[in-house]
Amino acid sequence: MNRDAIENKLREILTTDFRVAPEKIASEATFRGTLGMDSLDAVDFIYLVTKAFGLKQDLGAFRELHTVGKVVDYLADELAAKEKAP
Repeated sequence: MNRDAIENKLREILTTDFRVAPEKIASEATFRGTLGMDSLDAVDFIYLVTKAFGLKQDLGAFRELHTVGKVVDYLADELAAKEKAP
């Protein structure tokens, strides 16, 4: 899955499940500041993202990912590693 597909899926989750306005979603957008998410939203977001991408839920891995762009980078790396795994 390429970065554009990852970003589009994140955009879909944010607009559908968290009612974030599409124009607010940018690479540098922060979850707490720009998107107005609280800690419970963050847990729900991580659950939905890991489920959507077929990854193991790891709250610690997301702890330092404060922007949409950082989550895209993380997911791209995780999905690439998953594809290479035997």
